Amino acid sequence: MAEKLLIKGLKKGREEAYRQIVEEYGSRLLRTCYLILKDREEAEDVVQETFIKVFRKMGTFKEDSALYTWIYSIALNLSRDRLRKKQDVLVLEDEWIGSNDVESHIERSIDRELLKKELFEMNALYREVLVLFYFEELSIKEISKLLNEKEGTIKSKLSRGRNILKESLLKGGKLNG
Repeated sequence: MAEKLLIKGLKKGREEAYRQIVEEYGSRLLRTCYLILKDREEAEDVVQETFIKVFRKMGTFKEDSALYTWIYSIALNLSRDRLRKKQDVLVLEDEWIGSNDVESHIERSIDRELLKKELFEMNALYREVLVLFYFEELSIKEISKLLNEKEGTIKSKLSRGRNILKESLLKGGKLNG
């Protein structure tokens, strides 16, 4: 119900509603963009561009997904555009937050720097899904909507990404996949 009121306020151009989404989603968007782009200034630029786009395009929001999902899809698309231009790789913050057995095991047994290095070198196809699932804690269904891919594809990418990362780390680094 609160989201419906927020959306209504955004569509009417109410400043307080805009302030609320910036406060609510700004730092999470910044973290995600930073994880994808490897550059804090670029991430800040993308977050700013995202909110400008949200403000301009709010009238086109059809409400068939959560507001958060729609805003994140804009941020991800802008980040992807920058990555395509830069041909760059992902850099993670100092924290690795694993929520399943494989990642928890890796976190306990492998140097964090090696983990970051390997994740940064991973193919963006898998890295993006791993970041959204483990760092943004989005569900398979949410990631599916966000990336406009089938849930089975997301599960496959997540599984393959985990396996590539695990194999590489168990071999002491140097990604092969």
